[in-house]
Amino acid sequence: MKLSDLKKTSEKDYCYKCGSYEFLYEDPNIEGLCFCEKCWEERIKTEEIEEWGFDEEIPYE
Repeated sequence: MKLSDLKKTSEKDYCYKCGSYEFLYEDPNIEGLCFCEKCWEERIKTEEIEEWGFDEEIPYE
């Protein structure tokens, strides 16, 4: 999944995970659940790591 594949909201709202107020990206699997760009990027990285066979997130910074 890529961030560009996700539908962006037309109005600002609060991110479900971090609470930041901005334009969000809708979760394609859970209706009404939206996350900011930063949280989506973190989620995408975590999914990639899990695909590689790691159970825990590897720090990127």
